[in-house]
Amino acid sequence: MYRLMCLKCGYTQSPYDGNKGYCIICNSKMEQIPDGYGFSDEEIEKFFSSNNSNFDEYWKQNEQRLFDEVISKSPEFDINLYDNRDLILKQQEKQQEKAIAHGKAVLEGRDKGNQFGIECPYCHATNVKKITNTSKAVHTALFGLFSVSRNSKQWHCNKCGSDF
Repeated sequence: MYRLMCLKCGYTQSPYDGNKGYCIICNSKMEQIPDGYGFSDEEIEKFFSSNNSNFDEYWKQNEQRLFDEVISKSPEFDINLYDNRDLILKQQEKQQEKAIAHGKAVLEGRDKGNQFGIECPYCHATNVKKITNTSKAVHTALFGLFSVSRNSKQWHCNKCGSDF
């Protein structure tokens, strides 16, 4: 069969989506769609080889029939999960995008786990540290008047070396 279904939240997906048979919304074990509700590989190939543009419409009708006759009658079915599937998917997508952006920043050396939420205004790295009063005092003791401009800054970027 072409698709899998979740009897808990009603989500359907291809078995080739890399989820190892578990629902991406509620993490329940996916079941194979019963005969008569899905498409065989041959049916799908026939649809696409004939350039039939009604595939999406035909699938939506089949999916609604599957929901009405099978999923909604399941003892596992949770109407709250079903009603919030799109919201849950959007939240998961945002979390995934955030994780990808963080991973990219780590690979580029812009992030080393910044707990301050501060970004360098020059190179946009988040690998920064706070300039302490002790550091300012030591710098003043060593460099005297030349420390005035540095001592007015609060942060130091570990990537580009700038103070801001």
